[in-house]
Amino acid sequence: MNTVTSSGNYTVSVLQRLSERGGRDAIVAGERRISGDEAVSTVLRFAAALRGSGLVEGDGVALFVENSPEALLLQLAIHFSGCRLVFVPPEPGNGELEALIQRADVKMLLFDPVFEERTQRIAGRIDIPHVFSVGASSSAADFLAAASDIAGCSPGEAADGRHIATLLYTGGTTGLPKLVVHRSGYYDIYVQASSAYAADASVDTALLICTLVTHTSGHGAFLLGVLSGHTIVLLRTFDAGTALSAMAGERVTRMVMVTPMLYELLDHPDCHAGRFPALSTLHYTGAAASPARLRQAIERFGPVLHQIYGASENGLVTELPPQEHDLQRPESLTSCGRPAPGVEVELRDDEGKPVAVGEVGELYVRSPMVMEGYWNDPERTAEVLDGEGWFRSGDLGRKDEDGYLYLVDRARDIIVTGRTADNVYSRLLDDFLTAQPAIKEAAAIGLPGDDDTETVHVVLVPQGPADVPDLSELTREIVDALGDLYAPASYSIADSLPRTTVGKTDKKALRASLLRTRA
Repeated sequence: MNTVTSSGNYTVSVLQRLSERGGRDAIVAGERRISGDEAVSTVLRFAAALRGSGLVEGDGVALFVENSPEALLLQLAIHFSGCRLVFVPPEPGNGELEALIQRADVKMLLFDPVFEERTQRIAGRIDIPHVFSVGASSSAADFLAAASDIAGCSPGEAADGRHIATLLYTGGTTGLPKLVVHRSGYYDIYVQASSAYAADASVDTALLICTLVTHTSGHGAFLLGVLSGHTIVLLRTFDAGTALSAMAGERVTRMVMVTPMLYELLDHPDCHAGRFPALSTLHYTGAAASPARLRQAIERFGPVLHQIYGASENGLVTELPPQEHDLQRPESLTSCGRPAPGVEVELRDDEGKPVAVGEVGELYVRSPMVMEGYWNDPERTAEVLDGEGWFRSGDLGRKDEDGYLYLVDRARDIIVTGRTADNVYSRLLDDFLTAQPAIKEAAAIGLPGDDDTETVHVVLVPQGPADVPDLSELTREIVDALGDLYAPASYSIADSLPRTTVGKTDKKALRASLLRTRA
């Protein structure tokens, strides 16, 4: 069933698909195997427990959890009940987490026992009416135990869809984190799009989720996977060896990960070509991938790579499906694909006017998956979202004659050398460097120069201690390939690069670290 009920609550469709699985596995997490019937009854008991605690439609419920079947089913229960789902990712510092929860105005906090110490600190500083652990804890009542012996709601008791809302954290400064708001229309798109991912009824299909379910990629993958008839295979935390074992053992047909996870798979000694014959689609997202690494992935896994480009604010923007990862056209591996169905994109100049084909401009997106805005933050919403529904992404790119989009940088990552009218696009330099056999990772950033200009600094992560390249020779190769403008003024060698919550190289943190070292 791919239609929403009259209530407009998408969870009814999800529960119906889970119910159709009956006694067959719906969720596999390590040794645990949860049937479709068990998943449905658990969601309905969770929803009854939420309502029994006094929550009403529109109340905020924060989830501070690692990946687990309960984390997935609680998401459905919260929306079934008409409550506002607030995702609390584990990566931010304590001050930022406190600011996030304070700003989100939650009535209940559900936490994973592994976060018990951090939760005690948060609950000691913020007045939260209800705090429960998801499992046994010494500091709070166990929500799972409380819900275990109560009668569940009936499927017909789902709240009206107009009450559904999700807040997604996208960062910010302590005290004013950005919280993206998506409402029921966002979820209706998942229901409508699921038919494109529908599993062949004659094949036992499984979708492996490697990313956090409190992030867009994991949350969306779960919903699409269930709605399209897949068994969900869930990793508690990502480990390349564990992921490879799950891919083989569960005969995974589709999987979702961020780009650095793909790199870790490729670097693992158990990642052999031909080991995963069931795999039909490997979705990678969150950060641009090196063309050299994509060629390696195609050699290992076959023609299964499917790039997804998007963000919490604008949902899915473009896709590059397997058949368009064309080794005979190397430039295809530098593209993030063409707009997904229902998505409009425009590249605009500094004055907001569209640029010509082939020229670089800032990406604007309009689609049903674009956020409503930032939670209780009209000023920052107005900075990125106009009255016609266009979202200003901050990404810079160009389009070719066939409509393929090529991202060249984030607007804030451009290196302004001041030597010419041109800018240094760090993505181009990063891709060139990671194509070198001895270089595992690289990041080009701008450091302060003279007269408000910047100089190009490159941080290199060699494949091994013996693989540090001859920097003078490397500079000559860069100039030969990209021109004098891209010649680095300085280099540093590192064991690894800092990452953002979605796996992108954190150039802001890298730059700050280098400036502290210089001081």
